[in-house]
Formats: sequence, structure tokens, C-alpha cells
Amino acid sequence: MSPRRLLAGGALTTAIGILIAATAPVLGTAGAERTRPQELAGGLVSLLGWALLAWGIHRYGRGEEREG
Repeated sequence: MSPRRLLAGGALTTAIGILIAATAPVLGTAGAERTRPQELAGGLVSLLGWALLAWGIHRYGRGEEREG
């Protein structure tokens, strides 16, 4: 996978994770029993996005895109 695709995928995955966490119900309202699991899922997806971003930045900085 090219560094540019890793960067784009990492940015998209991070945005999706933030979207998942941000749409969790507020504690004390209807549906609040899924707040914690939804925030956890969003956080894990965001963490995966950050890992993809870091890997893409690392590969882009090393110039591996020019080789393949």
C-alpha cells in the first residue's frame, strides 16, 4: 500500500472513529446504556486511524513511494 493511500485511509478512519464517538447518546438520556460501548468503539477506530497515519507518515518520509 502506498504512503499516500495510508495517509488518506488513516485520515478517513480517524474521522469515522470521531463520528462514531460523537454520536453516542448523552448519559442520562434514552439509549444511554450504549454510550460507553459506542465511545469505546469510536476511540478504538480513531486509534487505528492514528496508527495508519503514523505508518503512512513514516513510509512517506523514508521515500518508499518512489521505489514501488
